[in-house]
Amino acid sequence: MAPDSQPSGAGNWRPGRYRVTRWVFPRLLAVVYLCAFASWAVQWEGLLGEEGILPVPQIVENIHAYEAREQTTLWLEYPSVLRWRSDDAFAQMLCWGCCGLALLVMAGLWQGPLLLVLWAAYLSLAAVGEIFMGYQWDALLLEAGLLGVFVAPWSLRPGGLRAAPGDPPWMSVVLLHWLVFRLMFLSGFVKLAGGDSTWWECTALLHHYETQPLPNGLSWFAHHLPRWLHTASCAAMHVIETGLPFAIVLGRWGRRAAAGGFVLLMALIFATGSYNFFNLLTAALALCLLDDTSWPRRLRAWLRLDDGAPPPPRWHWRQWPALAFAPLCLLLTLAAADLFMAGRVSWHRGFMPEWARQFYARTQSLRSFNAYGLFQAMTTERPEIIVEVSDDGALWQPLEFKWKPGRQDRAPGFAAPHQPRLDWQMWFAALAPGFDPRRDSQPGSPLYWFGRFAACLLEKKPAVWALVEPPPLPVEDIRHVRAKLYRYRFSSPAHRRQTGEWWTREYLGMWSPVFSVKR
Repeated sequence: MAPDSQPSGAGNWRPGRYRVTRWVFPRLLAVVYLCAFASWAVQWEGLLGEEGILPVPQIVENIHAYEAREQTTLWLEYPSVLRWRSDDAFAQMLCWGCCGLALLVMAGLWQGPLLLVLWAAYLSLAAVGEIFMGYQWDALLLEAGLLGVFVAPWSLRPGGLRAAPGDPPWMSVVLLHWLVFRLMFLSGFVKLAGGDSTWWECTALLHHYETQPLPNGLSWFAHHLPRWLHTASCAAMHVIETGLPFAIVLGRWGRRAAAGGFVLLMALIFATGSYNFFNLLTAALALCLLDDTSWPRRLRAWLRLDDGAPPPPRWHWRQWPALAFAPLCLLLTLAAADLFMAGRVSWHRGFMPEWARQFYARTQSLRSFNAYGLFQAMTTERPEIIVEVSDDGALWQPLEFKWKPGRQDRAPGFAAPHQPRLDWQMWFAALAPGFDPRRDSQPGSPLYWFGRFAACLLEKKPAVWALVEPPPLPVEDIRHVRAKLYRYRFSSPAHRRQTGEWWTREYLGMWSPVFSVKR
């Protein structure tokens, strides 16, 4: 049967064949891993290194001390190879080594085993990364990475770049579709179910471009588009996130429409914001909705796919790992969604039994069974923290960060696919009521890291200073650090033409006390 004449299989989650997906997805997943590990490699020492803001060696030491005192083990809670060795040299070797493994996967070599190693390595970082590893895309990468292990070929024989891939286990494709459905639908559902009026009135995009964590240059131009276009774009996004996911079960053309809508949405978000590897990973997952007939003929011919070859038996022994994993994945992801909505939707009363919730809690440290939902409540204003330094406590000068807004005349930068995690945390910190030493000086406080950041600056730690722009005065002279809070807004086109400023700002008050060291 010719490929384009295969039955659509409406309502079936596993129609058609997904040999192209088996060739494309592991490689795109490897690209994401490459971006993620490289991003961590260049900021590990400043964030989590021996002389970093939240040193992992100290975290590991505390874990070992607790285990020795309580005569127990916390391997399930902290599944990380960094528990054996956590110095900067080993962490850098781990990050850059995984970049090399990602390149091998992209070349088609030992994809299944290497993706398992990459998943375990990223989990090792996430297990000890604390607040700097608490983002939904980190969890998404771990979940997609675990599913990629079941999709990718496990042959230890090197295959050429054009090696014709076989069919992936059909249940692995179902699990990928299930992940795409949950990711998109829950992202749209929490916006509408959370009760935020800006989403219901389709006015959220009037604020989004200037209030998002790290705007880029195109964000300014997007912000000044006509109001009706913002409204129409928000309505279209609701359709894509809450409506199109159901098209996944409507057959081949439904999945094509869903994939096209998801990829388009990710492309627009990528162009107007800096969300590191999230958009690339989501687009890669969306492409998994396409069966072989949905890909260009030239690609299928280049891969030397034999369209006349019969599909493998559905119950072959190679199918069993994915089949055995599927019930566990379904149970844990449903429990994750149940708990996720319980914390965000007032009328949600739960649909999973208590034993399922407890089982999920025991496996939560794996970060591979998740619920998703970004921007449930739209921030309508942009508070911005400006850190200032001084040598005498009288004359203060601003300390510029590499990516977050600061100087008004500096155009917003484009950081993706790199994630400057300190800059991101500064955005979250600005939404907090301020740094209070009595509340935030102890581990466990959401703002504990900021006190450590200020202390590292005053202690002249080079790795931490490397996370920000060169200071306005010699580092060795800096004796005082403080933080002020401003309200930032995008400048109008007329204002920018006249002054060259991308931002206007209004002073709100002090955000932190003065941190000082004695001479």
